[in-house]
Amino acid sequence: MAEAPPRQLRSFQVPVKFESNYNAGGANGEDSVQWSQSMGQVTLTHRLEGILEDRREWSSEDVKVELSAKGMKVTLNGDLFKPLSADFLGEVWRFKSWWTVESGVLIIHVFKRQMATWRFPFHRDTGGTGLFRRNPFPWTPAMRDAPGGTNISHLDINYAKEAPKEEELEVIPAGRPEPLPGEILPDGSVKEAAPGGMFALLPEGLVCTPNDLCLGISAHQEDYSVTIEVHFERDRYERLCARYPLEALLAADVWSNAVSIFFQGDRSNPILFGELSGQVIPESSTWRMGSSDPMRRRQVAGDRYSPCLVVKLTKASRHPDVWKTVFKETWQHKLMVKELGPFGPEHFEGMSGGKTYLRAGYNLDEPDFWANVDNYAFTTMKQSGYTSAPKKLVA
Repeated sequence: MAEAPPRQLRSFQVPVKFESNYNAGGANGEDSVQWSQSMGQVTLTHRLEGILEDRREWSSEDVKVELSAKGMKVTLNGDLFKPLSADFLGEVWRFKSWWTVESGVLIIHVFKRQMATWRFPFHRDTGGTGLFRRNPFPWTPAMRDAPGGTNISHLDINYAKEAPKEEELEVIPAGRPEPLPGEILPDGSVKEAAPGGMFALLPEGLVCTPNDLCLGISAHQEDYSVTIEVHFERDRYERLCARYPLEALLAADVWSNAVSIFFQGDRSNPILFGELSGQVIPESSTWRMGSSDPMRRRQVAGDRYSPCLVVKLTKASRHPDVWKTVFKETWQHKLMVKELGPFGPEHFEGMSGGKTYLRAGYNLDEPDFWANVDNYAFTTMKQSGYTSAPKKLVA
């Protein structure tokens, strides 16, 4: 693998045609408040100004941020700051959002509840026509049954009702979330992996594993690109979307000759790690959520969409370049259970020719853990058995 750090895909880019119109300028008509967005996140920044007592610099102790699913209230040195106190254009996840004060700049980062492009961060910027100020005609029974008569994206309405409400404003503490192992830090270094190797403790707050959600992996190539698709079981995907932000879960790392797709916090157990048959340009890599036909037959109901993560890599060659195969070698996580066979659960097949590895992590209830123990004991005894043999104790 190349030594250069990978291109890390963590958020879904807003369509280019919207970027110049929707990301420019301030929020709430205030140039002092700047904002940017991806499909699933919004970042707002404001340079704190004014002289505090004792001429001290601004810190998080001088700021209070209150959030609910629909809005935000910001207090600066005891005074309400109106440019950042309003209803959002859409709903957000409070439990994953955060804020901090760095070098005199207030940074507020929120996760959208629905993957979408926002024209403005707050509904007041739209002249009172935000998502919470309009009631579209309920064209379908699902829309009539939805809260407020509105449509809840593509999610089954029962799943949306199970989502954490977060209706009331609550104070959220200051601080960025701790970077996950393997993530690239601002100084260019990499966060160290948890000690223990294949027996390391499981990440706190692990949402799901590939065998909970994934029912297939596919890949194909064209003259100038490679496309990899990770297919999700629709009902479980919808339930997950109703409870957790996708941009806080999905991740992909791309090197010039390899790619890894995994769930954040579970890097050591990727959905897929593949060594490519040729070179790609990591910086040109893109990804998006989509729907695909190849795994529709594996869905319970094949007449609806089949959600998948689509990762597209750009080949390094400037000329048409068809590789013999997409991957030289692939390692993949076991996928969802297809059925119970005579010898136990049978999982859906992954990529043809791919190797299914044993899941790492300290989990006494996981059969792969004990298989890893057996492999470790066998390898250790084979390499250093003569030094670990019983010895007579001399008094």
